[in-house]
Amino acid sequence: MPTPLTTLLALTLAAAPAWAAEAPPDPAAAPKVSEPAPPALDTSAAEPLGYLSNQRLQFLKPKQARLPQHPYASTDFTAYALEWGEARIGLGSVTVGLLPRVQVGTSPTLDALGVYNVNAKANLLRLGPVDLAVGGSHYTMPLQAFNGHWTAGTASLSVRVLKPWSLHVSGSYVDLAASGATTIGDLPDWLVTRATGDRLSQAPEIVQQRAQDEIDQSEAGLELSARAATLKVATDIRFNRRDSLILQGQAMLWGELKTDVNTDLPPILGLDEALDTANSSDTPIADTYVASAAWQMQWKHLELRVGAGVSSIPGAWLLQSTDLAWRFGGKTRNGERRVRAAWRGTAAPLREGPTPWPPPPACPRPRPRGEAADWATLTLAAHGPLGME
Repeated sequence: MPTPLTTLLALTLAAAPAWAAEAPPDPAAAPKVSEPAPPALDTSAAEPLGYLSNQRLQFLKPKQARLPQHPYASTDFTAYALEWGEARIGLGSVTVGLLPRVQVGTSPTLDALGVYNVNAKANLLRLGPVDLAVGGSHYTMPLQAFNGHWTAGTASLSVRVLKPWSLHVSGSYVDLAASGATTIGDLPDWLVTRATGDRLSQAPEIVQQRAQDEIDQSEAGLELSARAATLKVATDIRFNRRDSLILQGQAMLWGELKTDVNTDLPPILGLDEALDTANSSDTPIADTYVASAAWQMQWKHLELRVGAGVSSIPGAWLLQSTDLAWRFGGKTRNGERRVRAAWRGTAAPLREGPTPWPPPPACPRPRPRGEAADWATLTLAAHGPLGME
């Protein structure tokens, strides 16, 4: 006869779920966890880099000739302008980036000679590889009874056809006017062409002096106005941030000169000869062309352009193919300076001998954007845009 305890046990087992009666799982039958794939590059046998020789360090130095080309570096024959805060001091001009892609400048040499001048350019549009700019310049020479001015407006288009090659087209409209009466002796000596010097070089000294006095005391009344339209085409092929090849050509497409000379005009800057051949018809390109080819080198601050060319006026091509300037400031050069500073700070410990690879130097302040943080990022930064817009 079953006892109450055995009856309770039988009822409990009958009510238990089916899984309670199953045997525990076999550990050998459990699915295996997949092992990680072996690395693509086995570095277990790699040795520490140690130190680098001076020759290797110099090879890795971010010099201008090893940096990528900068498409916006040239500003005189392109639609590009100086960067904000950048300054350029040339042979005869000083230009400053007053605002982003806006520059203003002047020629201190002409200012000192009494020809006051100013020029400006604004790179208004940058749409991908296309840039459009407008600019102008104004020159004035006020004297006591004589005034002359020269004003020009320019529109420029620059297109980056390929990564190292750009094409530039500029059109200019020039307006020149001069009026008044003056004594030639009151004009600056550099302005007056002493044409009688050659003709009287064999004459007695008293005759030369008398002729010179007549020129200095003569008066000329002048009413002159001139207009002209010119076209300039240029292209630059950039090999790196320092070296580039520049080809330029320009000519006057149309010109008009009107004058009312009251007396014989003295030889002022050759205007007497110009008025003898003045007319109001189209100006042949063959009489006004200038073409040149030049090699341009742009170091950390110094810029030099040398070349050769041809022109209808002897020697006019020198203005295109020759340039020397000192340039500083701006976003791009500040980025280059930071990269050089990072290279110097990282390269210094590697010159001390065969020591283990040094950790990145501690930086007490956040690094500016574009500055390398260690040797690897420094090497990559040397092949990047380095602050270009």
